[in-house]
Amino acid sequence: MGEAADRKVIEIDDARTQLELDLRELEERLPAPLRSMKSVVGMFIGSAVLMFLVLRRFRSKKSASAQAAEVVVRIVREDL
Repeated sequence: MGEAADRKVIEIDDARTQLELDLRELEERLPAPLRSMKSVVGMFIGSAVLMFLVLRRFRSKKSASAQAAEVVVRIVREDL
C-alpha cells in the first residue's frame, strides 16, 4: 500500500512539473505588450483589493468605537 502512494506522489510531482513548463512556454509566446499589460492589470486589481480591505477594517473599527460609546450603565440604590 505504501508503494502505490509513493507512485501517486511521484506521478503528481511529474504532472506539476509538466504543467509549470507548459505555462512558462505559453507565457514566453505572449507578445511583450500583452505581458506588460497583464502585470499592470494585476497591480491594479491587487491595489484595489488591498484598498478594499483597508477601508473595511477602518470602517469596522469606527463602528465598534461608536457602539462602545453608546453603552451607558446607571446604578441606582433603592434603599435610600
